[in-house]
Order: sequence, then structure tokens, then C-alpha cells
Amino acid sequence: MYRAALALRARFRDEAGFRVVDAYTTADDEIARARVAVGLADTSACGKIGVRGERVAALVAQLAGEHAPEPGRARRQRVDGTTVIACALVADEMLVLTAPAALPTTLEILTRAADSVGCAHVTDLTSAFAVIDVIGPRVPELLERLVPLDLSPAVVPPLALVAGELAHVHAWLICLDHSTLPAFRALVPREYGEFVWRALIDAGVDLGLAPIGADAHARLLAEI
Repeated sequence: MYRAALALRARFRDEAGFRVVDAYTTADDEIARARVAVGLADTSACGKIGVRGERVAALVAQLAGEHAPEPGRARRQRVDGTTVIACALVADEMLVLTAPAALPTTLEILTRAADSVGCAHVTDLTSAFAVIDVIGPRVPELLERLVPLDLSPAVVPPLALVAGELAHVHAWLICLDHSTLPAFRALVPREYGEFVWRALIDAGVDLGLAPIGADAHARLLAEI
């Protein structure tokens, strides 16, 4: 999605080895537009760690001191003082999302825990996925156009996780916990990231969709 951001005259910054969009216009302008329509953020700059095997639940219990999330659910958890999002894809497979700087430490901790519990295998999947967040009151309208699933709150509550198609591309969709603005996170294969990004922009033109940078995105997430 880097080329697409360049075409939109994004300003970049370096963060923990990633190149991230700082802003397209100004953070205040982007926040204002997201609050009334849809903000679109490239959030690929995060760690993505896969954990698979029969002992995944035991690994989570060892690290977090509680049961693993049920399949189809995500949970914010603390790992060595850092908050991660643990996504239970199926009973024996989990995807852990970390802040950019927390990836090396979290990967090491999970690998050590996997060695100690037995049948659990850890893989760094950071390069495998592109990640896109959509935030704003018109997100449901946008996703209705591109996702052939019912994503209403009654079916997909906060921190629910569903597999489906986004613009005809296989995706994992996480409903971020929110109280003020609808927000979803989509993970798609990296090679389809730019295609999905452009599909979202095209589908959201009449909804007032605006790309937003890391500063605006962080402030919006803090609000929800």
C-alpha cells in the first residue's frame, strides 16, 4: 500500500523498522473527517505472530493467567507489560497482534512458552499480512458494499473475529471494541493489500471516506 499512499502525497515516518504514514493532511483534519464518515488507515506496521498446535490454550493460560479466547473471539492481553490482541482463529490456532516495537520481545516470549508447554508452534507472520483499519459512523455502509456477511453488532459484537471476503479477497475481520465509533480491522494476504486498499477507497467515495495517518489513527483508537 506504500505506492497508493505516495500517490495521495502522504508524509512518512520510521517506526521500529517500519515505514508508516504520519499524515496525509493534518491529524485534526483527518480525525474530523473520520468522525462524520470513514477513516481508512494502513495499520500493517504491527507484529503478527501465529501460534498453532494442541497446546495453544495451555500457552495462553501460562502467559495470561486465564483461559484462551473462544474461537471467533479476540482479547486484549498483557504480555511482559505490553498489550497485544490475541485472536483465536480456530481451536488450535491463534494470531497475536503486537505494537511494532514489541514484536521481537513478544516473539521470544511466545517461543519460550511454546517450548515449555509442548505441542505449540510459533511463526512470525509479520510479512504475510497487510492490515487495514476502518473507523467512523459510516463503516457499516462501506463494509456492506464489499463484505457478503452480516456484520451487525448483534452478529459480530466487539472483539468478535470472522473469516470472509473483503472485495473478493479472503480476509480476517476483527470488530474492534468501541463505544462511540464503529471500527473494524481487516487482515488480508500482503500481495492483495494495495488492491483491497483501492477497493475500499473506491467504495467509500460517496460516503466521505478519507485516508488517515498514524497520529490521527492513534487518537481515534484512544477515543473508542
